[in-house]
Amino acid sequence: MAKQAAKPLSPDQVLDKMAKYCAYQERCVKDVTDKLKTFDLSDQDRETILNYLIDNRFVNNERFANAFVRGKINQSGWGLNKIRFHLMQKGIDKTLIDAALGQADEATYRQRLLEVLNLKAKTVKAENDFEKKRKLAAYALQRGFEAHLVWEVLKEDFEK
Repeated sequence: MAKQAAKPLSPDQVLDKMAKYCAYQERCVKDVTDKLKTFDLSDQDRETILNYLIDNRFVNNERFANAFVRGKINQSGWGLNKIRFHLMQKGIDKTLIDAALGQADEATYRQRLLEVLNLKAKTVKAENDFEKKRKLAAYALQRGFEAHLVWEVLKEDFEK
């Protein structure tokens, strides 16, 4: 049985879908623009829908950046370097990125790094402490944590 082509959605139907898409979780303008491109709409209709979503606060890059930073530190265990890079890829303005990263609590961030390192330390195989620390540092750097902080934590908390 052949599958019928889906009926194109009207701009009002797309607006309703996009409002639900934005209400489900924080989105940035780039995500919404990319999603709008999947619908068979004119450029003017896409622009109108995007402007409506921005004007009615369904989409807000500042709010997105703040939520993204909190989520990636607390849930994913990412460092600030990796978070900054991903926000830049999302087209977030540098001043918004700096403001969002500045809100990260330093004590919580350091504790999160320590948790990431402790979890990884259980699985690292190394012949000596130096090699183990090198592997842990490489892992933390790959996760986006700053080199000076990684080595500081390794020196203070892993030499006990």
